Amino acid sequence: MKKYIFCLFMFLLNIYSAQVNFTNIPNPDSNANGNDQVMMYITNTSEATGVKGFGLPAVETETDLPYTGVNTPATRIEALRGMLLFVKSTGQAMVFDGLVWSKAFEIESDNVSRFGINPVNTTSGSVMLPINSLIDKPNFLADPLRLKTNAATTGADLNRLYIRESGLYRVNVSLNFTGAAGAFSSRLGASLYVNDAKRFQLLENTVNFDGTIRKISVDFSVYAVQGQYITLEAISEVGGTTAYNVINNSYVTVEKVF
Repeated sequence: MKKYIFCLFMFLLNIYSAQVNFTNIPNPDSNANGNDQVMMYITNTSEATGVKGFGLPAVETETDLPYTGVNTPATRIEALRGMLLFVKSTGQAMVFDGLVWSKAFEIESDNVSRFGINPVNTTSGSVMLPINSLIDKPNFLADPLRLKTNAATTGADLNRLYIRESGLYRVNVSLNFTGAAGAFSSRLGASLYVNDAKRFQLLENTVNFDGTIRKISVDFSVYAVQGQYITLEAISEVGGTTAYNVINNSYVTVEKVF
């Protein structure tokens, strides 16, 4: 019995040490052609350390990834969940979850997205909040929930957070304001819309931060369904001709509770 175990061990060891490289092969499957490259396991026994790893098919830029932009699927493609591609321009391996692409080897909170809000002015007491899709992890701006992934950065999509998975979401809106004298004599706040239908409206007394800048922070909890989108609006208790400015260092944080 020991003899058979030893022979099996040597057989597996020889397989493990085999060297395999990328090759262009004709018709490796029904959807491939002679120029396709297949992901293969690599072990380089000629190196002193025996370098090992996976070779991934590559694209030049993120815009070359399949199923992005106008080709983003409306529903999850289960057969393609876990597909990997390497992006040469960024040096990142990307994984497809059947809906959108994300970085494959990155450790971060998977249920909280945070975005900056672009400065915006109003003279009518209310204004829709433009949500910046910029990812800046050193400053805690990230989108593991993929609320802005593959969404346009202009037009109506600038204000929208797209729900990729149905569930209960907690939305915090933290706003910095400036305005003329008297602009803050009443409460300011925010409204939350789902598919352009107002669901919630909250008003708070502004906090005088430094004599010039005022701050508010409001929280919403909302159940949203995959495919819906959330938009946010800064509001004034009085409205009318109330003028104020939403300025830098304003943020929206979205947590998927369950």
